[in-house]
Amino acid sequence: MKNLLLSILTLGQKSSQKIIDITNLQSTEGFIDIPLSITDRQEANTYFEYTVSAILNKEKIGITIRLKKDIPPGFVNGEPKNMFLKEGIQFVSKGKESDALLQFLSDKYELNNTNLVLKDTQTFTCANLNQEPPNYHDNKSRFKIFLENEEDHAELFVNFDFAKNRVYFNEKDFDYREPLIKLLKK
Repeated sequence: MKNLLLSILTLGQKSSQKIIDITNLQSTEGFIDIPLSITDRQEANTYFEYTVSAILNKEKIGITIRLKKDIPPGFVNGEPKNMFLKEGIQFVSKGKESDALLQFLSDKYELNNTNLVLKDTQTFTCANLNQEPPNYHDNKSRFKIFLENEEDHAELFVNFDFAKNRVYFNEKDFDYREPLIKLLKK
């Protein structure tokens, strides 16, 4: 009961935590993994909404991420169950901040794109990689989103560390770099 009350009181409050600076972000074993700070949390009808940001060259970049409510464990007793969540995660553009995040990804991937604009809203089916249901406030939850159209396919890990107020965009495969940017942009 105490945890529930604390969760209700903290939901919707802005985080006082310092926003992570990714200006000098380095790859990890060749992979580009982007940490973002959760700066605001809101509860909507079927989603929890997280405003996530980072500092890049003294400017704020970011996006809004919606994570579906009431997600059951993806694995039960080591076996996949409830593995795929239709409309499990949404990305919502914050305008120029989100465009700058997409441009940052493209630059880190060395794709030489310019003037990128993130789609206004995208909803993804995701793989639920968790052995417990997320509590959305103080544990870690891992997901893999699937992006595709008739020509391209990409995957991206979207991992939440609620206790540290972080969301990580972790690269799945080098071959997904170009299609990922193509599928995220307008």
